[in-house]
Amino acid sequence: MAKRRFARDFIGVLNSNVFSILCGVLVVILLTRILGVDGFGLYYALLVIPLIVVSFTHLGIRGASIFMIGQKKYTDDEIVSSVLFILIFTGIIGIISSIGAYSLFYEPEYTIILVSLVVIIIPFRLGIIYIGGIFLGKDEIKEANRFEWAINLTNLLFAIILVWYFKTGLLGAIISLTAANILVGFWALYRVSIKFKIRLVYIPAIVKRLLKLGIMFAFTFFVIQLNYRIDILLLEKLSTIHEVGIYSLGIHIAEQLWQIPFAISIVLFSRTANIKDQSLMTESTVSLARLSFVLIFVLSLIAILIAPYLIPLVFGVDFTASVEILQFILPGVIILVIFRVISGQLAGMGKPQLAVYVFLPALIINVILNFFLIPKYGGKGAAIASNISYTLGTLGYWIIYTKVVNISFFEIFKFKKSDVKILYELKSKIINKWNN
Repeated sequence: MAKRRFARDFIGVLNSNVFSILCGVLVVILLTRILGVDGFGLYYALLVIPLIVVSFTHLGIRGASIFMIGQKKYTDDEIVSSVLFILIFTGIIGIISSIGAYSLFYEPEYTIILVSLVVIIIPFRLGIIYIGGIFLGKDEIKEANRFEWAINLTNLLFAIILVWYFKTGLLGAIISLTAANILVGFWALYRVSIKFKIRLVYIPAIVKRLLKLGIMFAFTFFVIQLNYRIDILLLEKLSTIHEVGIYSLGIHIAEQLWQIPFAISIVLFSRTANIKDQSLMTESTVSLARLSFVLIFVLSLIAILIAPYLIPLVFGVDFTASVEILQFILPGVIILVIFRVISGQLAGMGKPQLAVYVFLPALIINVILNFFLIPKYGGKGAAIASNISYTLGTLGYWIIYTKVVNISFFEIFKFKKSDVKILYELKSKIINKWNN
């Protein structure tokens, strides 16, 4: 791997993610302060279904397009045209699936207007995901990053106007998110249209190949996403919307620690799909997994210490109980860091389905534990179930990874001088970025 280029792209992704996180945190602060615990809980619960539906209906086209563009068996214009052709149908499927899911998980607070606004997001969100995959496949990581932070920035601006200034409450919060996705969706479509010659035609060989590869990516992503979100749905059914609000904030804060391994995984995915020497990729991937684990462990300790003071101060005293949720979920969040890093390499190798072998059983265990633990312990019970699921999934995936890339199971514990070199390089890149 070209380490300098990796460091540059990682810093670029991380910078974009940090800015995106900042905008997202400001939105959460605004909503928790104005909507309160119950209102924020309902807001989060409304968005869980579209998140899960998108994770399935995107059909893994993002991952498939990255892989196919990297393989260079078809022209870029043909692949892009086929991706957008598929988007039309997946958007329709996503809308229908969401309506069905809302009927199944019906709550009196889910008004027609709120559900309609949330459902509209789906085709635009799918478009952003697909087009981001196209640019990642071309190794234009910076271009793909812009779409993600643009959504959070636009959402923040609309939320300030509608929720804070005009005091439109939950409706304004949903309108803000919907408008952000629509605007960024059109912008993404414009960006891809000026770079490629698009023809919305059916090219059987490419569409079939995209779908065949994509189904593997889609099912994998769907299972993993369910592991992250099933607790919200079950908590909503087995507990109260107030408990959902408390739990959602704790989980939202904890998951921000994944931004570093997520940035690494994106770059690894893009690089792996465009490189033949996997031995170099493996060495770098394992080193980055070790470093990420240590870094997130340290950041988690800091979070545990400052959360009791920071959460009530920033989000309000009504969310003080979220401190315990954050502290309960952090062990699982730390352990899952290893999976989030190394999964980027195997996905880039066209083997995303390997994650299903361990995370599908982990999901089943997660659901069973939630049914036992939520009635008795509420949000803390859901956090415990997630911790067990994350730990079992990560351990199983690491075993599979070592078999595929032919390394020792204990390799993850063997810190090397090359790890320190990566740190120094990242440090110099960050310093240069700030100086410029």
